Amino acid sequence: MTGMPSGPCYTVLGTVEVLRGEDPLPVGPPQQRALLAMLLLRRNTTVGLDELIDGLWGEEPPRAAAGTVRLYVHRLRHALGPVIATHGKSYALRVAPGALDLDAFEEQVARARARLTTDGPGAAAELLARALTWWRGVPLAGLPGPHARIHRERLSELRLAVLLERIELDLQLGHHARLIPELTALCEEHPGDGRLDLLLNTARAHSGRNGTVRTAADSPPSRRAPEKADALAAALPPPAQLPYVPGDFTGRDEEMRTLVEALTPTSAEGLMIAAVSGMGGVGKTTLAVHAAQRLRGHFPDGQLYANLRGMREDPADPAVVLAGFLRALGVADSAIPDDQEGRAALYRTRLAGRRILLVLDDARNYLQIEALLPGSPDCAVLVTSRTTIPELPAAPQLRLDVLPTNKALALFRRIAGLERVAAEPEAAAALATRCGGLPLALRLAGSRLVARPAWSLSDMVRLLDGSRWAMDAPAGGADGLATCFRHSYDLLGDEEARLFRLMAIPRQPTTDTEGAAALAGLPPAETGRCLERLADLGLLETPVPDTYRFHDLLREFAAARSEEQDRPEERAAALTRLLDHFLTLACAAYARHRPGHPLAGLLLPAAPPGPSHTAPDDGPPRGLPEPSTLLAVAEQVLEAAPAAIGPVANLVLALEPLLDRSFRWDCLVSPARRILDVAEEQGHLRAAGRIGHALGSALTMVGRFDEAEKTLHQAEQAMLMVGDEAVRTEALTRQALVWQCRGDWERAEAGFRRAIAVGEDCGNTWGVGNSMLNSVSSLLRLGRLDDAATTCRAALESVRASKDHFGHAHALYQLGVVTRHLGEFEEAVARHRQSAELGARNGYPAFEVLNGVSETAALLAANRASDAAECGERAVAAARRLGWRAAEARALRLVGTAFEAAGERDLARQRLMEAVELLTSIGLPESAQAKEILAGL
Repeated sequence: MTGMPSGPCYTVLGTVEVLRGEDPLPVGPPQQRALLAMLLLRRNTTVGLDELIDGLWGEEPPRAAAGTVRLYVHRLRHALGPVIATHGKSYALRVAPGALDLDAFEEQVARARARLTTDGPGAAAELLARALTWWRGVPLAGLPGPHARIHRERLSELRLAVLLERIELDLQLGHHARLIPELTALCEEHPGDGRLDLLLNTARAHSGRNGTVRTAADSPPSRRAPEKADALAAALPPPAQLPYVPGDFTGRDEEMRTLVEALTPTSAEGLMIAAVSGMGGVGKTTLAVHAAQRLRGHFPDGQLYANLRGMREDPADPAVVLAGFLRALGVADSAIPDDQEGRAALYRTRLAGRRILLVLDDARNYLQIEALLPGSPDCAVLVTSRTTIPELPAAPQLRLDVLPTNKALALFRRIAGLERVAAEPEAAAALATRCGGLPLALRLAGSRLVARPAWSLSDMVRLLDGSRWAMDAPAGGADGLATCFRHSYDLLGDEEARLFRLMAIPRQPTTDTEGAAALAGLPPAETGRCLERLADLGLLETPVPDTYRFHDLLREFAAARSEEQDRPEERAAALTRLLDHFLTLACAAYARHRPGHPLAGLLLPAAPPGPSHTAPDDGPPRGLPEPSTLLAVAEQVLEAAPAAIGPVANLVLALEPLLDRSFRWDCLVSPARRILDVAEEQGHLRAAGRIGHALGSALTMVGRFDEAEKTLHQAEQAMLMVGDEAVRTEALTRQALVWQCRGDWERAEAGFRRAIAVGEDCGNTWGVGNSMLNSVSSLLRLGRLDDAATTCRAALESVRASKDHFGHAHALYQLGVVTRHLGEFEEAVARHRQSAELGARNGYPAFEVLNGVSETAALLAANRASDAAECGERAVAAARRLGWRAAEARALRLVGTAFEAAGERDLARQRLMEAVELLTSIGLPESAQAKEILAGL
């Protein structure tokens, strides 16, 4: 691959190879090269571990698949250098511009298509021929796995399509005789491919040779064009009405293949119809016209096109469209009937026996296109619309989505220029993100840059960050984003438009019917009808049933309309209704995960939620977003209506069981600080106490004990002043946990006793049980083994009959700790495994970490050092997944101790050094013990 960058160069258009200069690099056995091919075909974007496993093995991967993938990546890094980055459980291969033969091929094809309009078919055919020289045989040759098989077929079809494009240009240039041997060989290689048959017949006919492939003259009489056409029709060339579309079309290979296959004439009887729908600006027309251009050789009697303006205030009248089609088919104005039915009848007569492709663009509904559908089975129809047209007997009915990041970047490169994008790759990626993968937005941004050669891509990013609607004027003009979206918006009824605007206000990625109903203050049934109408018009996406979301640019459009049309008090009222809806759902979750806790009723003193809010025992109620989303909406409510601090505080407090499940305590810290500031500014002690408790809990769980202690003390004092005893029980328990984490065992045990006393006085039985279980570690450290054992066994007996899965797992965990201290190591291991399994089954991943750490300690105490090291490594990994630094530090210390006991001194030193660093940064007392063992090494 001469002339390529100085770094590694890659080939996929044949055998997968890596070259540095002229020298091939060793890239391993076929399966390892198959993984390399997956990274190459998704170059400069991340590919997840699960996706790699699926691509290599399909539905039945081996047990060690994940380890094998990591080994392959390690070997490839060794061979290629630092070009493969790791992002969590994903990998990305950095490929320089022009370093992959597929990119070079596609760049030359794009240049050829651009030259076609400026320099004619000769220059374009020469460039396409040059591009095809990049192919060196079967793509991804010899690679195993379903990914390689699928992309081998895709790339082979891509090569054939470009080859046919080059051959068509050569036919235009009159090289008919020269093409016959090539086309004959291709027909033998691809038997039954109608495109090749047609091209070979054309070459034979124009070169004077007799054809061996059936020609149109050999077709049955029913498929011949009418033998007696009027004089005007005979004098006119076949209609060729397909409009111009940009030559930089990219990113729709699969959809293109689907349309071409569906509309390629076959022996089957019946009119061929395909439909493409999707939101405004997603590229429906471009795809449809490109597909029609690809198909035109199959329809020698012409191609008809009509823009039906279905989303505009003045949609095209079918009768007027019919008149235009009749004129294109050779009918004189004087012979065109006055009425629509007469025109449709004459239109169908003119189409009888002819092979014509019809493109009906931007249809509003079936009523608009019904009269335009041919009666002849020799024709084909391609319809585009923002809505799905259920009455249309189309196969397929494609719903076009936005472009993924890699394809959006490919399109942007072709519009703005390869060199310009290569010079600022990060800014180009940012632009693709800002445009949300929407082809119209990408085209507007790229065209604006082309018109401003002095601008950098970073300049454009800053412009879009200020206002994406800057693309509407003057660069956007009549085809700008807002104009495009407004065509659909203007078709909405009043309630539909209001719902569309209000849904853009809250900072949440999706909503369901119940949430949208709360936001708009409408009955759910009416809301559901409005949501489906919005989805039909492409203004909302519905990825799964009863889930709706905006495209980012449509959200901004809707938000701008809301700023224009909705009063501030209306927007604040909508957010408050949504907050009340979320609080109802969160309280239902609180009651389910903390059965018997009085706080659920205190947070929401109203009737319990109805059946529509129910959910399985192992999950939150349907319609309740992630905690981070709820916190964002809570903050937004306070910005619009500061007086709602009470319900906001209750919502934050109600999230505690959900945070126990997800362990996303880190997402609470910053929002809770800001909400607490509002509560203190207003002098709302109850809200300040509840928010302070939630914040203190989060700080404890992320290992920031000094801040946690101070915050919890202030919260407890506020609750004491207002008599909020049920919550005060929890705050006192959390305070004691902070002291316990620091190793202040006596103070912790006294704190737990105080929490138990407050909980018993106010009837918080759940809080009492939780505090008793948390006190076990302090009792053990104080030498009160009998009290600890009694506490655990009593708690276990209490929760077994209840649905308190958290309490049950907690009791089993503490019983494992107690039996370890009693020297019953095998029972301790068994209890920890029971607790971990129960926690995992009910969605409490923290118990995997807790039990993993304590089981490691039990195995160490039983002199099973190797087992302890293996268990501890699992605990370290689980703690890191949750971001639980204190648990990670303790697990690292135990793993280091286990390696030391097993004689693995180097591994012990590595783990203990990590433990000391982490324990010291958090301020945990075990750091001294870890340092002592490390010094001994």
